[in-house]
Amino acid sequence: MNFIHKTYRPETDVKNYHVHLYYDGGTKLHAANLRREIDRRFGKQVEFGRWRDLAPQGPHPVSHFQVTFPTELFEILVPFLALNRGGLHILLHPNTGNGYEDHTTNVMWIGPSIPLAEDWMQRNQKRMQEAAEEMVADN
Repeated sequence: MNFIHKTYRPETDVKNYHVHLYYDGGTKLHAANLRREIDRRFGKQVEFGRWRDLAPQGPHPVSHFQVTFPTELFEILVPFLALNRGGLHILLHPNTGNGYEDHTTNVMWIGPSIPLAEDWMQRNQKRMQEAAEEMVADN
């Protein structure tokens, strides 16, 4: 067997994580209850984004809100979301400073995936990069 020399990125490239919780009219109440429970359990360790009821917004085709959380909470928050997501689709990605890559290559899903607007992301790579750099600079 021939091996190819590859340079692997270290896990320290991950500054924190985002989860985007997608909802619709039938699941918004569950999303609100889950948001309240996340706040109750994790409080100041997480940061909530605003409710984004008007979809699509950016690459996100469905209404959603996001939660930013530190790498240390991954092993606690992700299983909690997996066990309690109900019918919600949840996008999970690291924040590495490369917004385009984080939403395409580095993406994970809790529950079934929803196609993101790849064409929007391609057109807005510079904008996504600037936002990603600002986000990791804040940490």
